[in-house]
Amino acid sequence: MQTPLNRCLSTLDITLLGIGHMVGAGIYVLTGTVAKDTAGPAIVLSFLLAGFASFLSALCYAEFGARVPKAGSAYVYTYVTVGEFWAFVIGWNIVLEHMIGAASVARAWSGYVDSLFDGAISNGTAELVGSLPPGPLADYPDFLAFSVTLVYCALLTLGVKGSAYFNSIFTIVNLCVIAFVIVVGLTYADAANWALEGGFAPFGASGVVAGAATCFYAFVGFDSIATAGEEAREPARSIPRATLVSMSVVTAGYVMVAATLTLMVPYYTLNPAAAIPDAFAAHGATWAKWVVSVGALSGMTTTLFGSLFTLPRCLYAMATDGLLFAWLGRVSDKTKVPILTMILCGFLSALTALIFDIEKLVEFMSIGTLMAYTIVNASVIILRYQPASRCTIKSPTHTLATTPTPASPTPTCITDDPIKDGDEGGQLRRWFGWLGVVTGGRGDGKAVTWAVVVYASASAALLALVQYSGTALTLPYPAPWAVILIIIFIIIIIFSVIVVAAHKQNQLELSFRVPLVPYLPLVSIFFNVALLLHLHPMTWLRFLVWMAVGLLVYFFYGQYHSREGEPVSSYSTLLSDTTPAVTSSSGSGVLGSVQQKLSHVTAKIASSAAAAAEKQKKEDQKPIVEQDQEEDVKSGDLDSEYFELQLTGKNRLV
Repeated sequence: MQTPLNRCLSTLDITLLGIGHMVGAGIYVLTGTVAKDTAGPAIVLSFLLAGFASFLSALCYAEFGARVPKAGSAYVYTYVTVGEFWAFVIGWNIVLEHMIGAASVARAWSGYVDSLFDGAISNGTAELVGSLPPGPLADYPDFLAFSVTLVYCALLTLGVKGSAYFNSIFTIVNLCVIAFVIVVGLTYADAANWALEGGFAPFGASGVVAGAATCFYAFVGFDSIATAGEEAREPARSIPRATLVSMSVVTAGYVMVAATLTLMVPYYTLNPAAAIPDAFAAHGATWAKWVVSVGALSGMTTTLFGSLFTLPRCLYAMATDGLLFAWLGRVSDKTKVPILTMILCGFLSALTALIFDIEKLVEFMSIGTLMAYTIVNASVIILRYQPASRCTIKSPTHTLATTPTPASPTPTCITDDPIKDGDEGGQLRRWFGWLGVVTGGRGDGKAVTWAVVVYASASAALLALVQYSGTALTLPYPAPWAVILIIIFIIIIIFSVIVVAAHKQNQLELSFRVPLVPYLPLVSIFFNVALLLHLHPMTWLRFLVWMAVGLLVYFFYGQYHSREGEPVSSYSTLLSDTTPAVTSSSGSGVLGSVQQKLSHVTAKIASSAAAAAEKQKKEDQKPIVEQDQEEDVKSGDLDSEYFELQLTGKNRLV
């Protein structure tokens, strides 16, 4: 719980932060686009499906928020579970995700304001400055987007509590406008609009799924809730509650707005650029355009705020662990925020919004999001099946389920609690002893870790085969080799699930636990892998280029300045050095670590020093008379039996 940041955010502050980050341009722009071109009125089902897929990942984030009250979101969760290297990969992608996210929302904000003035801003800029070269760059430099990004960044540097008030006001305004759209819009509803041109689902089930893949990215803002963990007053309670409440509110809002919009007018008449105002105008309520505009600008403001809030805190967490330059981890004594990091992030986001064509980069940010979700889902399973004595997370709310919570608020380490031998998690259940032949007798959660890796790999292979096999799976005569491969992959997936479920979970009691582990996280992994494979090949190429740059930073700077073996890093503060399987980037188990061995040596030295200090302390606390008597006994001047009786009487009296 100790941090240089300011722990001042309440559950309401964090909830509104998550809602504001998720409900932005998507509800005013994405809804009309998907309804007209992809799903029709069945966009309602698309949002439900996307919300369910996001909700599964959100549950995993909520459990980690209860476990780890630190900034960094998926980066920190990956660090304490599978180690430094994979944490850097996730953190490096989160940086890009939120930078592009902030820039794209700033562009959308600028475009919306420009539309209110009938394109006067864009036309004037093009005339004065001219056009940019074709390619990844935009048609013209967007100075309004550049300016608004810098202004919001400046507000964030004033302190987290003041900026939280700012975010809360705009989020409440946005929610009021959404309520207005639903309530007033339903007065113009006509159920016949769901029966035109193909009915409720004119594009079929494939349209619903394709719409869900697009709508999925409307929910990606909930990781800002986890990022606020180091500035929450009670993170173990606030983070899970804020996650569940915000996801429920946002899903309900998206579904209701989508239903209202497609009931007001036929889906094929929607204007993707201004679907909601035009729907009201079709019924003569042109005045509603200005109400909706207020909500749209408020929503885009809070979404931009959420990205600019999350981005510097991820860099701060990585710098604190030594993986990025140390000055990125400096926190202002006055405002309790990493000002230098925030200024850098704001400038880079503003520069991206100024010159780049965001539409060509938006899909790029989704790859980092999906990878982060997948890693967090896997991490929940891995931690649940680790022995409890190895998960030395210290917090008043973390105790064994079999042990009553101490009355005092003093943080306790779970390794001090009595645990029955072989019943602390990670071992095979009695009925599945036969699996020991397959797992090689690997206990302590190692077999579960490998099973999760195999499950994700087999899922990716199965989904890739289905997507790219072409005519090999065409009915009624699919190719035998394709059918055989599908059967093999399905068997591997089922067997991996059995291996995970056959092991015992640890009995750690948290303020929030994901239900139905390992099944819900495994389903979420399958969803995320499917969406990853639907990304454009150019997205993967850009991802490889970005990762090549990141790996240069890691191997030429991060490895030499890493603080993994020190007691101040995310890893060593939250998990013991003996965490098995995939504890770190290059240590024991799957990934192994040289630093882990150094940590063992350091721990032994520290333990010996502590024991010596304790012994000396006891000697110093003895009464002088007893010390003199001991010397007399040794010299023979005092009878030893009398001395022992004297000590026994004192002990009984005490």
